[in-house]
Amino acid sequence: MTAPHVALGILALLAGALWRLEVEWRGWEGLRWAGYFHLAVPIGVASFLVWTWIFLDVPSPRRRAAIVSVLAFVAAMAVPLTEVSLRTVFSRFFVAHPLPWPVLFWWLFAPSLVVGVLRAFRVPVESRRWVLGQALFVAAWPLATIVAQVVPQHGHSDAIHAFKSGLVVPFFVIALGISMPTRTLGKA
Repeated sequence: MTAPHVALGILALLAGALWRLEVEWRGWEGLRWAGYFHLAVPIGVASFLVWTWIFLDVPSPRRRAAIVSVLAFVAAMAVPLTEVSLRTVFSRFFVAHPLPWPVLFWWLFAPSLVVGVLRAFRVPVESRRWVLGQALFVAAWPLATIVAQVVPQHGHSDAIHAFKSGLVVPFFVIALGISMPTRTLGKA
């Protein structure tokens, strides 16, 4: 295992723990967690962008900065839209007026957005790693639900609690980073 992958794993676990701590701090009861902006999200996104800056295998610091800047812009647009999507899913509005699922779950293609940005900057991305990252991102919620059945949780071990508890977050972070071509530190 290389340093970038170990760092990504640590980042993923910390992002999940930060989400969980925030939910515990603000109150675990009911769907309260789905009704507020999670500070853990911009902190996690910023941490991922720092990881990208450090480990992305792009020789030019200027080009790496441009890529990270575009990813930050995409994240700044995607985070609020994703939050609205999730609130809609967990609200009574969704039950009363079901919208098409693809509209609500567009964010499942986040790894493909990242790969698209990388390819726009002519960063080579292995197709198998992109497919693996995309598949892991889509499978993150079901995998987290399985983990919720093994790891003791408040409440139940269902899909809602897998998300609420933050168990899904490490899968999301790893899925986003898995497509990135990485370099070891000390290498240009």
